[in-house]
Amino acid sequence: MIGIIVSSSIARKAKSGQKHNVIQFYKKLAANNKVDICFYAVKDLKSSSQTVKAAVYSRGSGKLETKQVAIPKVNLYRGYAYLVNKASIRKIEELRKKNIVFFNILSNAERGKLKIHNFLTTQREIAPYLPDTETLTYPKMVNMLERYGKLYIKPKQSAKGKNIRVLEKTAGGYKLTHVNKAKETVKTIKKNELKSCFTSTFSPAHKYIVQQAINSKTYKRKKFDFRVFTQKTKSGNWKVTGFYARIADKCPTVTNKDQGGHVKVNTKPLISKLTKKEIKKAAVKAAKAVEQKYPEIIDLGLDIAVDQNENVWLIEANFRPYRSTVDSRQYRILFEHAVWYYKNR
Repeated sequence: MIGIIVSSSIARKAKSGQKHNVIQFYKKLAANNKVDICFYAVKDLKSSSQTVKAAVYSRGSGKLETKQVAIPKVNLYRGYAYLVNKASIRKIEELRKKNIVFFNILSNAERGKLKIHNFLTTQREIAPYLPDTETLTYPKMVNMLERYGKLYIKPKQSAKGKNIRVLEKTAGGYKLTHVNKAKETVKTIKKNELKSCFTSTFSPAHKYIVQQAINSKTYKRKKFDFRVFTQKTKSGNWKVTGFYARIADKCPTVTNKDQGGHVKVNTKPLISKLTKKEIKKAAVKAAKAVEQKYPEIIDLGLDIAVDQNENVWLIEANFRPYRSTVDSRQYRILFEHAVWYYKNR
């Protein structure tokens, strides 16, 4: 049996026999892959007895019944939230020591952008793809500004392009652009005002990262980059399973859809076949590298840029990237990998 970890609300619906599209999706996958599954929330786990109260689906009977069962040896996390509750984190850590696998569960502390970046800089095959990225301090910011002329400053735990700031040198001083809620606010800064602006804007500074800005290629004079989905498949290997361009629109400095950018699936007008091949190659390399640190992460959304010289840059790695459709192909691929692992472990 494979465990499907869902939100508390979906787990309650499964246990009470209510229908939900997530539940129906996995029931169908279970039948197709000839495995039994159970639905539960993290809070339902009992680490001491290694049991869980779950809604158990038997492909033989086709029924969903609530039972107290042994925690499955293989579990797939369906949720989007990162673990914050310390008791839940300890519970998962204890159960992992008992040879129980929890694919895609990650604590909020583990997902920090700089933590992943710093690890990837130690990986010989990945380091050349990485832009210069540091914890924000005033001296580092000034030094990087002199070297690169333009910087991105963002919270270490940010998502969906929220609260990104772009700092760049101008003829008379600096320009600071703040991106939030699909709007850009531009502030002109005189040379002697940079320190006071830094102090008032980034407090505390250690919660931010400062990153070299890439001189990205443009399409119809708008910058773009790529979201590359890289997943573990039913063969046990990493594979690029999704690839699209994100083009800046409402906010010219960022490409995130949540900040007004738009998606372009046809990438032929943007890059050559050779560059696309290099992007996919870099994505798989990055996924294999991340796996060294987080062996139970099987789903990544990589943000990759291409500069004016056709160089490929890995901007950041996102865990369990959001997907708008409940029954997307990517969710099926993740389940198929869990089945492969379950049958081969």
